[in-house]
Amino acid sequence: MIKKLTCPICSKTHIQLYWAMPGYKLAKCLNCGTVWDYNPPENELLIYNESYFVNANPKGGYANYFEGMKINKKTFAERLRRIQKKYGQGKLLDVGCALGDCLVEAKKLGWRDPVGLEISNYAVEKARARNLNVIPGYLSDTTFPKESFTIVLYQDVLEHVKDPALELKRAFKIIKKGGVIFLVTPDVEGLWNKILGRLWYHYKPREHIMYFSPRSLSMALQKAGFTNIETRGTYHLLSLEYVLNRLSYYSPSVFNFILKLIRITSLKNLSFKAYTGEIEAWGEKL
Repeated sequence: MIKKLTCPICSKTHIQLYWAMPGYKLAKCLNCGTVWDYNPPENELLIYNESYFVNANPKGGYANYFEGMKINKKTFAERLRRIQKKYGQGKLLDVGCALGDCLVEAKKLGWRDPVGLEISNYAVEKARARNLNVIPGYLSDTTFPKESFTIVLYQDVLEHVKDPALELKRAFKIIKKGGVIFLVTPDVEGLWNKILGRLWYHYKPREHIMYFSPRSLSMALQKAGFTNIETRGTYHLLSLEYVLNRLSYYSPSVFNFILKLIRITSLKNLSFKAYTGEIEAWGEKL
């Protein structure tokens, strides 16, 4: 046990350090369950360059973002439909929008002028080339007026943020009364983490800084001012090709062989719902 670290969510000092995987030591709050990298990279912008979106590192970035676009868009469309059914349409901001796939799906579903925010200059250029309204930088860099948006999305983003409590407070300010925030982030107390341990695919040194439990994520949203908070396990729509590609990290010879076989068939495009160890959370601004 150590006392010099303070939890970034609940501010308690009952902290335990542990090796998540070789070379990757994390701190865990024994009060709320928040886990974080207490020695994060000084300049995370250096990570999110062109190589982040296509690389052979199974513990960082994307194997091939462009191959994944065709299946990721199904997940985004499904989420947007659920948001629309529950809250209707409104002014939308997608924080950490990458190349803008969610914005594309929002436009298809009739959302008017959805806005993206992205720190990767490479991704911003690609998104703008698709005629999308994407702003470069962090939320702290923007000059959005108070209550600018009805819906703000953080999909697989909050785990990259050094100060998530402050980030959520900033998001609260730009959401209109009656608006909502929607988040998706890895569940550090989920089943897949317990099964895989050090092999858990969401452990990504230098890239993932924060890991939430349902309790700590709810606490962070509540402290930012949100109410009617809901958290639950969430799913992705995945293709068989994508799943085999990810599994090849654990057993390259076996899964790369299977991958070669299914790539010459229509099975590679078979999609299904998969719970991959992430939480989705909703919070309203009343």
